Amino acid sequence: MKSRDAFLLAGAIALTDSAVKALIKEPPAKNYGFAGNRMDKYPGFVSCVSGGVTILMSGALALSPEKLRVPFALILGGAISNSADRLIRGYVVDYIPFGKKYYGNISDISVFLGAGLGSILYLTM
Repeated sequence: MKSRDAFLLAGAIALTDSAVKALIKEPPAKNYGFAGNRMDKYPGFVSCVSGGVTILMSGALALSPEKLRVPFALILGGAISNSADRLIRGYVVDYIPFGKKYYGNISDISVFLGAGLGSILYLTM
């Protein structure tokens, strides 16, 4: 996959998740921290880390070998949408239930899949 196409994939993921979030009037869960609301008492710190990771992933995708572009695009797309949520709303809208206690969104799934796929592909390089 060309770098340009990988950035388009990341954008499509971010736009899809953001569009779904825009349709939700009252989110079932608001995540002020990291996964599982960890560090939710420090939303400013979480926002800075989230923004920093998003910027780093943009650079990583631009410089990545072709084999890792899809997983990096999945991670970047999720990072963009969740970072935008933190910047605009102050929290991430989570709307997909995972059991009784945890919620996620398309971005979370995208990051998880990208990390898993990237790990597998990296180990086979």
